[in-house]
Amino acid sequence: MSLEQTPARIANVLREQIITGELEMGSKLNEREIAERLQVSRIPVREALPILESEGFITSQPRRGAVVHVLTLTDAAELFDLRRQLEPMASAFAARRAAAGADVGPMLSALQTARGATLPLAPVLDSPDQVAPPSTRNSDLHEEIIALADHALLRRVTKLMSGRVRWLFRLTPQRDTTAMWIEHREIVDAIVAGQEDVAELLTAAHVERGRFESMPLLADKLPSAVPMPKRRRKAS
Repeated sequence: MSLEQTPARIANVLREQIITGELEMGSKLNEREIAERLQVSRIPVREALPILESEGFITSQPRRGAVVHVLTLTDAAELFDLRRQLEPMASAFAARRAAAGADVGPMLSALQTARGATLPLAPVLDSPDQVAPPSTRNSDLHEEIIALADHALLRRVTKLMSGRVRWLFRLTPQRDTTAMWIEHREIVDAIVAGQEDVAELLTAAHVERGRFESMPLLADKLPSAVPMPKRRRKAS
């Protein structure tokens, strides 16, 4: 697998591998091994790691170096807290712009793609022979709503959040149901109609329903806190 040797491009690939579980939580990231696997030099790999650390995908540990972050239930709860505040705001702003004549085409396209396996699926980045799972397609819709909102600061803040949202969605695939798509359709319908308050309330309810359904599922998959690394025994 040979990539364009830019830190951003390498970070994109590593991020996707973390989200899909190809790079497991808690695993050490070795620059040399990554460079060999992606067929790139070590310098852009080294420069890509701080990008992922700033997004919360990896952490730097003494004597271990870069390690894939271990998602916890606290991380999940905090993510829902942030979504509850930001996503309803984004939907309201998007509805305001739709009422003013902004192009809602990309959002409608993302809604149709998120509908399910009966519609054409989007190719995965760097893997044109694969298709994006429902969790990624649902994330794409949320990001199109944020893009339609056209609020620069909101977009910058949610950019740090969106990767973790995708990560969390991948851990709860059983929630990718027709009912979720219906909720998405109702939100999009309100945005297209320019109904700011309705879009905001529907999005808030959608996020809270997601919290209610997801947290019990995540309790079986995530630790409540990041496990402490084992200390090496001193030789006697």
